[in-house]
Amino acid sequence: MGQENFNASVQYNDMKGTAAADSADKSDLSKYLQDNKLIAEGEVLVGVQMYSGERTFSVQALVSSYAGYDNVKVAVESGKPLHVRKIPLELTLEQFFKLYKRFEVAISSHGVIDQKEITFAD
Repeated sequence: MGQENFNASVQYNDMKGTAAADSADKSDLSKYLQDNKLIAEGEVLVGVQMYSGERTFSVQALVSSYAGYDNVKVAVESGKPLHVRKIPLELTLEQFFKLYKRFEVAISSHGVIDQKEITFAD
């Protein structure tokens, strides 16, 4: 059993930031897990990790047995690490992004402007 902090990190972290996504209406990641019998009864999707390297692409779904978002939130707020099960998924980059309606990544040099107000010329 391992333990880690859930955040994005790569070898040098030259660029750091945030990501946000809207699930697709008809075939999101939760439905994909259910349709492919990868998620057990009572488990709920709590996260996803996607990694792209020079010659590799991987996706892992993180599921927890705390049925429902409210129960997951209570477990997280307890201050104890949340117990999850990692499910490696065999998806292409295209298949992965089709699970989302919108997907945005915002990264900056070493995270210097991450979640900071900026102004710009139109």
